[in-house]
Amino acid sequence: TYTMAAMSDLDFGLKIAQKATEHGVDAFSAPQTMAFAVELYEAGILTDDDFPGWPADPEGRFYWLLDHIVRREGIGDVLADGTYWAAERIGKGAQEFAHNNIKKHEQLPLKLGMLNPIYFLMYSTGEKINITQIEGNYPQAPFATREEREEFCKDWVQVPDEKFKEYFLNWELRGENSIPHYPGIEATCEIVNWQEQMHYIDDATGMCAGLSSFPLKPPYHIHNLPSFISNATGMELDEEKLTRIAKRIRNLVRAFNIRRGMRKADEKPPEDHWKKRFPELEEELLTEYYRFKGWNEQGIPTQASLHDLSLDYVAEDFLERGILQSEG
Repeated sequence: TYTMAAMSDLDFGLKIAQKATEHGVDAFSAPQTMAFAVELYEAGILTDDDFPGWPADPEGRFYWLLDHIVRREGIGDVLADGTYWAAERIGKGAQEFAHNNIKKHEQLPLKLGMLNPIYFLMYSTGEKINITQIEGNYPQAPFATREEREEFCKDWVQVPDEKFKEYFLNWELRGENSIPHYPGIEATCEIVNWQEQMHYIDDATGMCAGLSSFPLKPPYHIHNLPSFISNATGMELDEEKLTRIAKRIRNLVRAFNIRRGMRKADEKPPEDHWKKRFPELEEELLTEYYRFKGWNEQGIPTQASLHDLSLDYVAEDFLERGILQSEG
């Protein structure tokens, strides 16, 4: 869908999208990596010597790049690692052209105007590296009128708590209750946490995100999933227990990435993702979200929060590695 929408030539878009599908490459990373190579060539950072046999026509060049990337031939071997690592290997200022990464991974090619606090936290802290794997059950923007919002909330049974309806009802396109300062920081943390939680539940159960975590009003949600899972597995589950399981899984994922070196410095959207940025607000959002999640100032799960989730062995590993200092 993104590939087709981004191309002025639909025939070319469909054909190269099919070829990319057959090769099994990522639909976010591959197009950006190919465009990155073209930009480096146009800037003189890469030269004709890097592209032997490169066709003269634009379409042919992209097919050539795709084939060389998937076969890791020539410059394709460098590009196959994505724009971040390719830029590091190429040097010569190539890093300035790798401008759409979070945690060294290409993101949806999207540039917006005003900072959205909910999406700032999701882009920054999501560890499945794709915004579609954390967003979902909460509207991306407020509806134009309160009447529309009230109508939407009438059958919004999927919310984990009624206060989420209030957050949405009071969300305005303009004025005090608009982005970037609305929803408030606490509400933003809760909204992000709920959306992310549903994705982790879907992953654990094998549920299609299109039936649960991604749409606004899906048939499966936090109120009925416990009974479905209980009936299917024999586990005794309620909402509280399922929420704890999701939280435990999420912290295990976090712990793995922390052990590999991820820290707060890595959790930031591309500089040009929003035209209007608010550094102080962004810092406060990240700090409070870490606190909300039970993580320290570097985004590392604390010894106490790991203990609460019966993840003491993770805390012990962190202590041995010097990632955490004993809190006792």
